[in-house]
Formats: sequence, C-alpha cells, structure tokens
Amino acid sequence: MRAMRLCVLALSTIGAMASAQEIPGPPPVLVVNREEIKPGKMAAHTRAAAGFVAVAEKTKAANYRVALTPVSGDDNSVVYLEGYPSFAAFETARNAFDSALANNAALRAELEALDREGDQHSSQRTAIYRYRGDLSYRPMWMDGVARTRYMTISTTRVKPGRGVDYTDYLKGLNAAREKTGSDAHTAVYQVVSGAPNNTFISFGTARSLTEWDDFTAKMEENQKAMDAAVGVPDAVKQRRMVLFDVVADATTALYAMTPELSRPAPEFIAHDPAFWGARPKK
Repeated sequence: MRAMRLCVLALSTIGAMASAQEIPGPPPVLVVNREEIKPGKMAAHTRAAAGFVAVAEKTKAANYRVALTPVSGDDNSVVYLEGYPSFAAFETARNAFDSALANNAALRAELEALDREGDQHSSQRTAIYRYRGDLSYRPMWMDGVARTRYMTISTTRVKPGRGVDYTDYLKGLNAAREKTGSDAHTAVYQVVSGAPNNTFISFGTARSLTEWDDFTAKMEENQKAMDAAVGVPDAVKQRRMVLFDVVADATTALYAMTPELSRPAPEFIAHDPAFWGARPKK
C-alpha cells in the first residue's frame, strides 16, 4: 500500500530537506502514487491506509507523504505525494523502510494484517517526476502549501515530438504573467518514469473554495491582460492554436488534503500543526 491559487500551481511540500533557517521550495523529485479503489471499498481502504501510516511512523524512514482524497473526478481514487531532494534520497528512504520491516517481525505482522483486510484496489500506479523550475512561475513554498486545504492536479500529455513546443508555450505564458504582474504561483513537473513520455503535471492549492469564486470573477479581466501582454491579435491566436496542435489530452481534478492518511515531514507539520496533527497515533 505504497501506496493541484487556481492555475497551474505549486507543490512545495512534502519531504524536501533544508536547514532550519530555510523554508523549502518545490521538491526536486516527486513520487506520485495513485490508487484506484473498488466501489464500496473506500471505507475499508481508509482504515487500512491509516494503519499503514502508523506502521510507517514506527519505521522512522523518511518516506513522507501527503494524501489527497477526491472532491471532483474519480470518487474512488486516492493520490499520495512524496517529495525528495534527490533520486538518491528517494532510494535511501525506500531502503530504510524495507530494512525496518525486514528486521522487525512485529511491524511485518502489522502490515500483513492490513493486507488481509481484503482486496480493495482495482489498480495501483507509481510515477516519478522531476521539477521543472524553468517552466514554473513564482512557486509557493512549503509554509503556504501546508496551510491549504484543497489541491488541484492538472495532467497534460503532449503529443510525441512536441515537447519543446509545449515548454516554449509555458515559457511564453510565464513571460506574459511577468508583464501583467500576475499573482499566479506555478510549479511544473515532468515525468521521468511510470507514465507516458511527455507527461507534465502541475498543482494548485486553495485554503477555501471561496478562492475559486474570486478567481472566476476576475477571469475575463485577467485573460484580457494576458492577451495584451502577448501582443498583436495574430500572435494571441497563434499561441492558442499551439495548445491544440501539441496537447494530446489534459485533465484537472480537485482533491482535499487529508491528514488522517498522510505522513508529512515534521517541518511540514510545523507550519500548521493543528490541522496536520489529526493523524493516527498508535
């Protein structure tokens, strides 16, 4: 059982390490675990997932995660996000977890008992992504993300051979944001393994869905400002056609941050301990 402000946005979370004087930005390596739960099995899965968190706490391994449960999209899916400062740190955390289980019969027994609670999953998928700072715009850092309650995940799959066109589009978009003084905060990740090539994901957070009301109320005004920043009408039209030409498909879903199923890093919890303290203790 290893197990997305409202544009393409930041994920500065989950296990990135920094000195005590620093607040971490987006983690360089992001592991996304997506579990599809069988209909009628979500309650059982929630219990088992909370139990897994309790086992993971006892291992002391640094495989921290934030759990997201669906508000829109597939009601039977759960997403876990793990952030690491490097691929080597990811490997170290995995090895530490496996070693703790191998050397502790009681922990193995707890995990096996959770597995015996029944067949709950229709599928489980893990993908590894790398942070694209060159495609991101004023990303939110850990302290802001820890205080949010909702996250959107936007997934874009680019047609074969059109990756450079898509990244050029994002760079042009960020240049327009700079000209307009946009208050967007964006962090973009690109797949390394576990998903189709040229898959990009981006994240948005909100402390309340009231922020969506504010965003949609200003949408037309903001779009006009962005079009003006791009330049002449022909250039605006050409930029919009780029997406039609290069994107194979794109989806966005809304999730709730779920502390009960999460195991965030201590420095993440410290930014909002009252919320993230609602986690299982065994």
